Amino acid sequence: MLELTVQAGDLDRHSPLVSAHVPLEALGARYHEPGPLQFEGGALALRDADHPDSAEDLVAQYDPAQQQLAFVIPGDVAAGSRRRFELDESAGGSPTIPSAGTYPVALIQKLDRVVWRTAGEAWATYNVQGGRRPYFWPVLGPAGASVVRGQGTGEHPHHTGMGLAYGGHSEGGSSNIWSDWDEPPYGPGGRMLHRGFRRIVGGPVYGELVEDLTYVNAYGDAFAEEVRTIRCWWASPQARFLDFQFDIQGCHDRGPQPFLFMVRLPGVFDIPKTGRVTNAIGRPVPAPERRDRQYRAAWVDGSGPTGDPPPPPPTAPPETLVDLPGARPQVQGPGNGPWNGLALFDHPGNDGFPGAIGKYAVVQQITQAHYPPAGAPNGPFTFRHRVYVHAGNADEAGVAAQAASYAQPCKVVVARR
Repeated sequence: MLELTVQAGDLDRHSPLVSAHVPLEALGARYHEPGPLQFEGGALALRDADHPDSAEDLVAQYDPAQQQLAFVIPGDVAAGSRRRFELDESAGGSPTIPSAGTYPVALIQKLDRVVWRTAGEAWATYNVQGGRRPYFWPVLGPAGASVVRGQGTGEHPHHTGMGLAYGGHSEGGSSNIWSDWDEPPYGPGGRMLHRGFRRIVGGPVYGELVEDLTYVNAYGDAFAEEVRTIRCWWASPQARFLDFQFDIQGCHDRGPQPFLFMVRLPGVFDIPKTGRVTNAIGRPVPAPERRDRQYRAAWVDGSGPTGDPPPPPPTAPPETLVDLPGARPQVQGPGNGPWNGLALFDHPGNDGFPGAIGKYAVVQQITQAHYPPAGAPNGPFTFRHRVYVHAGNADEAGVAAQAASYAQPCKVVVARR
């Protein structure tokens, strides 16, 4: 019998995503191969060993390439507690993959984008063509409206969505892959070129893509390579997560080479008049008069009223995947809309943690900067972030607790008995 003991450690946790290394040979015949309909992640059934009379098994997702098992523990897990789960060896088979998990994830690849669907809903789009760099837009919050803004709106209309930028305002001569405009003084700019996907995987617990990119300067000369991994899952419809890992294979550019995770918040948040930006150190945003707007913090959150989501499009060709049977229509709220928000977490393993926030920021923007480590100025180096899309404001969504859980994940002990 394979048993997994999840230890909460010193933190209270809410619906944590738990991952553990499990060799494939330890699973034997209980590993069910990937199913159809874009769900390539294999499914396993786990029984709650502490509550053996529980009516339902917990569904886990297994990646045979990484030999990694992942599952979400629903509800609260108290600090100091532990939860035991057993591989359900009585099951002769697993449920069909699309209905196995509570929030199954599918990734639909198009020519220029990847649509992320969770629990039957298209809620995020990763655009890889047509811009200076890949970016997410829209990213729908629980109310059905995007918590990042599109192109050409509000101040700085040349910044779009959410994603990784590079170079800032041509800082120290570094190539500018920050602005979407080519005009001086910051242009002409370079690009992050999407070269292809190593893999795109959906499953009963999470979806994941791995992408190859090449950075080029304004003259088209390549100066950096990157492998990007993005994983998505929902703990609940009110708690949606995206994990980012950026593996920079080499960077041979001038200047300090800033890498900038950037989020453009929607104008309807009306920050700072109505909505607000909060952070781990309690730094007021906008900064007090004559104070530097840049600060360092492990997390930063932007929240506000969502406004009305855009109306659903008219009947569309099936390939747009907006009119599938059973898909929930976008919610129409009151004029000011319920509050939703987006939090950006820095990982403590990143060089220079916590990274500088607000380096190029106005209040409708969250930017966290990282630089190549002194010991590897040209790479390879890696940095990671988590994005938490939530209902309510930062306090109501427990952003500080979720950031702490990201920094110190649950420990899992795997044993055979």
